[in-house]
Amino acid sequence: MIKPEPFKFLCPQCGYSKIVKPKSDVLNSVAMINICPQCKSKMELKKLNIIDKLFG
Repeated sequence: MIKPEPFKFLCPQCGYSKIVKPKSDVLNSVAMINICPQCKSKMELKKLNIIDKLFG
């Protein structure tokens, strides 16, 4: 089994972000919720950048 790469949800409206680090290749429904908890906008799926990898 290959562990998937972490990814980030980012809200374009308010800037809220959440890093998701899957433990396996089977994603649960909580990891795929893409509604911002702060402003209720749709969040975008992004790859982690070097800063996220260092401090995330």
